[in-house]
Amino acid sequence: MALLNAVVLTSKSIKGGRNKVRISVAHNGETRYIVTDIILDSNKEFKNGMVVKRADATMLNTKIRNLLQRYQSALDELEYINGLTCPELVYQLRTAGNYKHRTLKSIYEEYMANAHIKPGTVKCYKVIWNNIVGYIGDKVLAEHITHGTILGLDKHLRDRKLKPTTVRTNLVFLMVLLNYAKRCGYVQYRVDPFFGYDLPKMEVRQSWLSVDEVKKIRDLDSTKPNLIKCRDLFMLSYYLGGINMVDLLDINFNEQTEVLHYVRKKTENRPKLNKFVEFNIPYEAKEIIAKYKGKDGHLEVTKFQRISNCHYFFDVNMPKLAEATGIKQLIYYSARKSFSQHAFNLGISESVIDYILGHRVDKGSTALYAYISVTPEKATNAVRMVLDNLK
Repeated sequence: MALLNAVVLTSKSIKGGRNKVRISVAHNGETRYIVTDIILDSNKEFKNGMVVKRADATMLNTKIRNLLQRYQSALDELEYINGLTCPELVYQLRTAGNYKHRTLKSIYEEYMANAHIKPGTVKCYKVIWNNIVGYIGDKVLAEHITHGTILGLDKHLRDRKLKPTTVRTNLVFLMVLLNYAKRCGYVQYRVDPFFGYDLPKMEVRQSWLSVDEVKKIRDLDSTKPNLIKCRDLFMLSYYLGGINMVDLLDINFNEQTEVLHYVRKKTENRPKLNKFVEFNIPYEAKEIIAKYKGKDGHLEVTKFQRISNCHYFFDVNMPKLAEATGIKQLIYYSARKSFSQHAFNLGISESVIDYILGHRVDKGSTALYAYISVTPEKATNAVRMVLDNLK
């Protein structure tokens, strides 16, 4: 049986000869201590487990009794404590009840610290979190999130003129946090806050371009260097099978001169059948690569090659490219969408298109993937077919 008492250890005095009140835990022939935040000016202010000779003695004694009661309640809830060492028992007492009355902020911080999240996604989650606390504050308890909170946050985000897809992303992240809290046992709801709430519909991303529109971009003539660079790098993405910017900037073209081989960053840590993308680099792409390749073999988009700078480059110049070509709502992602649509229109099989795009293909998606394997040769032929379609 464990025994709990309030004590002051004269050997553990802190600066100025002051002492902290500790809760002693005697168990299985050992004694360990839980330090409290109660500090006395000297050991003479503590006698027989109580604070004395202080104006605030009554308040401090009440606080000590509450601590003893809290730890005793936690002790009573533990089973088979005889099998625990004294340090293990102290740990159980100190952490008991930590799961109760958690703020949403503490859950967010714990989730961000423990989950496997890519750096770019971390930045995105921080922006979303700021949107959430902008409405509900950072001191709200997770147990106080209700259906009304969800509806209020939805309205708050819409009133800020955010797009439905952005509103959805914000609410989905809040749903992730609450589901994490429920799985960890931090909170329970009689009625789930999201019950009966319909998330905003996902907006379909930018439509693919027609073959003629891609030709119009390819054949654009301009004297503006940044516009030409934007045009070239857009076409390079198309020529390389709709490769994403983050993957394109990571490739060392000093090492990959004839064959493109890469693992798509978006799905590199997820189990999939298409583990990599590989096909011969077409001559159209080689011309652009030679034009913008730096000494280290990587494409030079901006002076500072941080991904954020490259995103900014396209954010600024893609609208200018759209204006110059007369193509509405043109974005960098249109190259990927267009390549895949053109490949599909030419009758190229979906398995080959998935391979070229680096899509994650789960084993359960179709039984066919258990029997077939797309080869780099098939991918090379498919890319050539799409690019010849531009002639």
